[in-house]
Amino acid sequence: MTYIVTENCINCKFQDCVTVCPVDCFYEGENFLVIHPEECIDCGVCEPECPADAIKPDTEPGLDDWLAINTKYSEIWPNIVEVGDVPADAEEWNGKPDKAALLITGEEPSEPDARKPLYSPGDAPSDETEHGFEMEGGKFAYPEPSEGSDPVVLQEREFREEDGIEIEGLRIATDKKG
Repeated sequence: MTYIVTENCINCKFQDCVTVCPVDCFYEGENFLVIHPEECIDCGVCEPECPADAIKPDTEPGLDDWLAINTKYSEIWPNIVEVGDVPADAEEWNGKPDKAALLITGEEPSEPDARKPLYSPGDAPSDETEHGFEMEGGKFAYPEPSEGSDPVVLQEREFREEDGIEIEGLRIATDKKG
């Protein structure tokens, strides 16, 4: 067993966990922390320290994708051993659902449309929301295109194996060994 950081850390990144970790197994991304599963000694002292309740044992059901994210980015992101800057709006983000698509990994997308959000049919932004607008029956993301420029069209597409892991529209590439 190991402990892992889950979705609620995104945009919170309180870092109380970092100060109590006896083996310095936390790694820091732009808006998220991860635990290196092989460095974690399963002591559990970090779990109750997290104000966002984002640290969980990997034995809880449904956390396989978050284990993969922790494993991958603990090999890429820098180790954090002291509390750094906590986002000013961390409390506002604490407890908000569906933040997985907001995870900033620092990696370039593997394909041009990899950063476009995925929407189920009927769930795309409409002209009634502040997140997009409708033009000629298509759903578009802000900002509205200026005259002479083309809008970015948000289109649902089928998941492909080369996309890697997908969690609520967030695509995480996996290493392919062959």
